Amino acid sequence: MTLSRRSAIGLIGAALPLAAATRADAETLPPASAGPAPKIYDPVGLEWVMNILPFCTEPEKMGDPSDQTSADGDRDVLWPIVGGTFYGRGIKGTVVPGGGDFPVTRPDGVQIIDALYRLRTDDGVQIIIHNKGPRYTDDKFRLLPTFNVPGKKYAWLRESSFVATLVYPVPPEIPVPDFGPKANGRLIQVFRLT
Repeated sequence: MTLSRRSAIGLIGAALPLAAATRADAETLPPASAGPAPKIYDPVGLEWVMNILPFCTEPEKMGDPSDQTSADGDRDVLWPIVGGTFYGRGIKGTVVPGGGDFPVTRPDGVQIIDALYRLRTDDGVQIIIHNKGPRYTDDKFRLLPTFNVPGKKYAWLRESSFVATLVYPVPPEIPVPDFGPKANGRLIQVFRLT
């Protein structure tokens, strides 16, 4: 998938943790400089690499509801991950139960996903993924995933830069595994920067 420069730059900007978290915030950005757009010397592209479908239980309280202040903001709940699937370009497997999403609301009010969990490929390789990024709208997020993976076969995961989108709930046209009535899934679409 190749996007125009303008679309790619817009997606990248939306994925940066310091970027605006909502469309209303985006409208408060300073205007662009007058004159022609700057020359792009190394155009950025995006290519889809995988879909991840992690499933969580209902959220659990982190502690005393009246005091959720942590070092980086308020962390009131965690979403334990109970499983899932992933598939993409030359890779597929399952989301390993354990790990979770530990969202935080920063002092400036921006809500951040902070998920740490594992993927297991169909050929037995364990991949640690850390997904972190801001809320974009009520049910959409922009993420900057990082992958920690051993060996050569999937080395491209640790040697590339990625952006991702998260949509909640999973769109109805996408088949999902059954993790019970209280499990809730997310669709994470991962793109490699080219």
